[in-house]
Amino acid sequence: MRKTINLSLCFLLFTALYTHAQTQKDSMEIKQVALDYIESQHHVKPEQFERAAHPRMVKRTFWTDKSTQKEYLRETFTDAMILLAETYNKDGDKFPENPKKESGHT
Repeated sequence: MRKTINLSLCFLLFTALYTHAQTQKDSMEIKQVALDYIESQHHVKPEQFERAAHPRMVKRTFWTDKSTQKEYLRETFTDAMILLAETYNKDGDKFPENPKKESGHT
């Protein structure tokens, strides 16, 4: 019985030491990265995307081929996303003039 209590206390202590709540600063930094990600394409600012993404980022997107209905996974790496930010909205016609940036969630 004593061994079980000791193990339980050790587990609780370990969990308490390694579990941290997300701070307001964490939330603000997460929001900024998300904004940098999308705004880099809106405003054609690849440097803004570079600030948001890890150099070894891999974006994975699930797609369905419309003609075959076959599903597949597409991987896009940081360098391709930077190129996308440089070119995707060059003519300013890919997004609404004032796109919605807030999710309504906090």
